[in-house]
Amino acid sequence: MTMVTTRSETERPSRSPETSADREPREPRETHDPTDAAVGSGHPDAPRAGLRGVRTWRPTPRLLWTVTAVLLLVAVAVTATLGRSAWQQQREADSRAAALAAGRQIAVNFVTMNAASFDADTQRVLDETTGAFRKEYASTLAQLEPVVTANKTVSTVERAEASLVSGDDDSAKVIVGVVAPTSNASTPKAEKKTYRLRLDLVKVGDAWKVSTLDFVS
Repeated sequence: MTMVTTRSETERPSRSPETSADREPREPRETHDPTDAAVGSGHPDAPRAGLRGVRTWRPTPRLLWTVTAVLLLVAVAVTATLGRSAWQQQREADSRAAALAAGRQIAVNFVTMNAASFDADTQRVLDETTGAFRKEYASTLAQLEPVVTANKTVSTVERAEASLVSGDDDSAKVIVGVVAPTSNASTPKAEKKTYRLRLDLVKVGDAWKVSTLDFVS
């Protein structure tokens, strides 16, 4: 039998190590990131490799103008609605205040009476009445005048307080409490009399006038 002798790995000639002086400097190896190619190449606005198929939506100038116009129209409509509502509320408040003031003044004029100025006093009331009440009041003056004149009646108003029962743009109901010092021939010293009147008012033109007047307890 023939035996083949092989060299041991340890018997193989070894290379002589290179000295550090003989080695050439090596450039540092750059690590490779697969996403670098996607990021560094192509147009800056191009989507990344991991976001393929996703598009960035940008509104067109025409769409922006359309949206702006719609928003402006909505703002104008809301402002107009709120402005009209506020105007209507203020108008109703002014109307109620005017009716209340008119009712108070008419009640004061109705109670005020002086034998020396009978015609002027009653004419003032006539100017503030309307409808059936005006006719009724006018018909009583012929019988009332001689009584007031003979008794030398003087009735004035010391205090008047009014409250609005209800009201709208064309009509109102007012309650007025009146304190009226009254004197006559048999009672020279004025005595305070208290009256409570209920007036129904209606709008005639720009003025409030009384259509019904009643004394209530």
